[in-house]
Amino acid sequence: MKKFLLGLLLLNSTVAFAGVDLASTIARIQLKGDGKLWIKMSSGEFDKYCKPGWNGFNLYIQESDPSFPYYYGLIATALSKGQRLYVANISVFNGTSTCDLIKTGYGVTVLNN
Repeated sequence: MKKFLLGLLLLNSTVAFAGVDLASTIARIQLKGDGKLWIKMSSGEFDKYCKPGWNGFNLYIQESDPSFPYYYGLIATALSKGQRLYVANISVFNGTSTCDLIKTGYGVTVLNN
């Protein structure tokens, strides 16, 4: 019985710490003068975790990030080809501000539809 209860406890603790992952096509991007690549996803699910700002943009990547050229190319290509962007662990954000995608700890993945 103790092993069973311990197993349930471990299962619940693993589930409790699992993050939410979302995937969607990209609606639009903007490279703004503020040093950020701004992104708006087609799915409104992202708005629950990242507060929309001007023109609905709610996700960004800092130009100062060492991998910025890679992310820019990846995201621009995904937009042009209609591929879905997969963001793991988006639930680290609470919907009170726009979100730096690199802060999820997983970066960005492009899915082949």
